Amino acid sequence: MRIGRRAALASLVALPTLARAQDTQTTLRDLARRATIYLFPIYEMYCARWHATVDEKNPQRQRLNRFRHMPTLADPSTRDVTTPNADTLYSSAWLDLSLEPLFLTVPPVGDLYYSYAFIDLFTDNFLVVSHRLGGKGLATHMIVGPAWKGDAPGDVTLVRAPTTSVWLLGRILVDGPEELDRVRILQSRVLLETPDMRNERRILETGELMRFRTQAPPEPVADWPAAHPGEPFDLFDIGMRALGESPLPARDRPLFDALAPLKLKPGRKFDRRAFSETERRAILAGIEQGHAEIRTAAGHGRTVDGWTYGERHFGNFGDDYLYRAATALTALGALMPGEAVYVTCVVDAERRPLSGADRYVLTFPAGRLPPVRAFWSLSAYEVTPEGRAYFSENAIDRYSIGDRTPDLVHGADGSLTIYIQRERPSSDPAANWLPAPAGPMRLVLRAFLPDEALIEGRYRVPPVRRNSSR
Repeated sequence: MRIGRRAALASLVALPTLARAQDTQTTLRDLARRATIYLFPIYEMYCARWHATVDEKNPQRQRLNRFRHMPTLADPSTRDVTTPNADTLYSSAWLDLSLEPLFLTVPPVGDLYYSYAFIDLFTDNFLVVSHRLGGKGLATHMIVGPAWKGDAPGDVTLVRAPTTSVWLLGRILVDGPEELDRVRILQSRVLLETPDMRNERRILETGELMRFRTQAPPEPVADWPAAHPGEPFDLFDIGMRALGESPLPARDRPLFDALAPLKLKPGRKFDRRAFSETERRAILAGIEQGHAEIRTAAGHGRTVDGWTYGERHFGNFGDDYLYRAATALTALGALMPGEAVYVTCVVDAERRPLSGADRYVLTFPAGRLPPVRAFWSLSAYEVTPEGRAYFSENAIDRYSIGDRTPDLVHGADGSLTIYIQRERPSSDPAANWLPAPAGPMRLVLRAFLPDEALIEGRYRVPPVRRNSSR
């Protein structure tokens, strides 16, 4: 076939155009991948806030700036967030700091472990009020938004939140079933107050006349639209809406500037019409690739003997955006290492994936239990295809085992063996049994107020081995 001179010239002109179009698609796909990794934690926080405060189908929907105290320990019905613990009662509040400050006052709780973590829109723990503070600081903390201007009372500790929206997540240890009622009382005594609420209480308690306004500001209203996880571009829509609420951190400006070709603007909806059909397909491919990378990175960290240890910047991720996103998928709301260390396992000693179809043992040699100043526990979770983890029902309603579990049986040499399996052990000590889910499984060992050996990775959890005995 002969090609005419005009057709040949046209094809030569089209080649650079085609190359430029392909370059543009490649660029958009890569930028969409990076944007997905960056925005995913923000999206997860938005969805958690919406479910807690707006979702009319949620029977435990709560008001903004008010605690919702969970009166029972987490179990298979707990699906608000991934990987809950079954050792502490939770208290949760979603704060809107756009109007005025809030005051958190934690009264003495005795020797029980407690923590109240303030988590910003980007999932960083910017403050944890806990036993770890010891005698430092004051009992009351005044939390203000990034735009707040004013003077703090002299009897409080001032804390400036990086974002207007904040998740306050409290934990108080339940040392046994008989302690539930006492811990519920302790929960109710923790105060989360507006300035006017605090003034009125102190006037009633002390008769001291405090400065207060003649008219309180309007109460913030939770009226955010629902997310649509099935719609890929919803990640950009919700992400931009959430970013419009607070200033962008200085650390993120270079990344956000690099995303300029996607036309993402905080406070504005993503403009799909600004892109051709071919470009939109490239962006969608990038979004899908970003989600895949987040799922793959869910085991991010140092893995030794099948156990994965978090990095030192866990809970305050800086510009490690992939680590931040993977943690939002698998452990949204987790504490930073100084407060708690989380060690996870999804494979046995032979690197085979953990499954409830098999039986396992975890043996701690004598004197080698996890080194902690509060407590440690081990939990088994069923894993969803998306990578989230939840408890599954079992015959004895046990969802964790650890140093507070009664009647644990130690070996003659002082070792402790935990039996992890679906069915009740027939010959091994039932007190040492941690029931397993039916299918894919994730183990999480939690160490609260860990010693430096755990934080630094010098302490290693023994490998999980298949139990071949009958």
